[in-house]
Amino acid sequence: MKEKLLNNLGLKLSSLVLAFAVWMAVVNISNPIIDDSQIVPVEARNEDVLEAANLTYENMGKDTVTVSYQVRTRDRSLVRASDFHAYVDLKDYNVTGAIPITVEINKDKENLVKSDTITAKPMVMRIRTEELQRKKFDLRVQTKGKQEDGYELGMITLSPDYVTVEGPESQIGQINHMGIEIDVDNANADVRGVANPVFYDANGNKMPELENKVTVNRHEIEYTVSVLKAKNLTINFEVSGDVAKGYRYTGLESNFKSVPVVGTNSLLASLTSLSVSSDKLNIDGATSDKVVQLDLSQYLPPNTSIAGDDYKNVTVKLKVEPLTTRVLTLKLKNLDKKGAEADYDYSFDKETSDVTVKGLRADLDALTEANLNAVLDVTDQEAGSHPGMVTFEVSGGFEVVGYTPFNVTVAHKNSGPGTDESTTATSAEVPESQ
Repeated sequence: MKEKLLNNLGLKLSSLVLAFAVWMAVVNISNPIIDDSQIVPVEARNEDVLEAANLTYENMGKDTVTVSYQVRTRDRSLVRASDFHAYVDLKDYNVTGAIPITVEINKDKENLVKSDTITAKPMVMRIRTEELQRKKFDLRVQTKGKQEDGYELGMITLSPDYVTVEGPESQIGQINHMGIEIDVDNANADVRGVANPVFYDANGNKMPELENKVTVNRHEIEYTVSVLKAKNLTINFEVSGDVAKGYRYTGLESNFKSVPVVGTNSLLASLTSLSVSSDKLNIDGATSDKVVQLDLSQYLPPNTSIAGDDYKNVTVKLKVEPLTTRVLTLKLKNLDKKGAEADYDYSFDKETSDVTVKGLRADLDALTEANLNAVLDVTDQEAGSHPGMVTFEVSGGFEVVGYTPFNVTVAHKNSGPGTDESTTATSAEVPESQ
């Protein structure tokens, strides 16, 4: 038996090798090795290296890589993109900005894919670095809508009231301010909630594109808006002092006439106006308009406050205008007479008398002789010549400075010319005498 096994040993070994080769050929033909690829995201490792250098970076290309490899046909479906790990190590950063991409495969798939067939395209990731900036922004509040009638917004509290933003210097430089939006539409009670901070440029436009380029230390801001019952109080400004001679105080203007005040219902019920008395409202010696700023919160009754910061400061203009004069010419024979006797005739040594009136230019322009209500007083005058005495009744905005003198001749009836001539008046304006 032993001899039979040993006979033709070489031939038998050759047959065995040939059979193995044939088997391998059949296997390779039926389950061949093929080329395959997967799209794999690229991870950045050791970012703290750049942060320690106060740098941030931006990927100048894609954040994925095409991983090519060889696998047998029957194993192809067993290999997925998640089996590969592509990364760049930021420790390898250099001034060129090109960092090699390394690809690894999970150990449980190493028997399916030979590591020496794994390649990545592209082979490097190009990054651009920039100075890292951190900046603190105080949060501004923008309200939307209108609270219910009869209510006003009071104090707005934020927690926190600021955020810190970190990112590339070029991106941080685009931010003008940050804030939150609060909806107060139809509110009649305190409003509470949480809002996300918003980026704004210099024109007040939102910048949502920065959300993925910079980081904010707080993404939720708690807020409380006090909504208070309010009452509008008329503002009474108490002006004191006297303007310079030759000028007149003509009133005041303010950017608002009333102010919304909040307090208890019983307290508000007893209030109708807000009196403002201040040394700033003194016009002693003024020769021109005086503009002052007042903080209305200083003049509030106890236990009240102003609803909203918009009404806290008021601008007041105290108006001062110069006085001027105008001359009106009266026909003496046209004057009404006080105390005239039926037995006498009255004549004058002049036909007219010029009356000088002082007042504001605009008022003087509208003044007529009839507005002077001039009356000639001849009470108890006997026959003969007498100085003319005229009284005037003008409104409070005018002052009769004087009139040119004249004489009145009193005579018995039929002893002189009559006085039935019709009279008219002319006027001319002259500057005020100093």
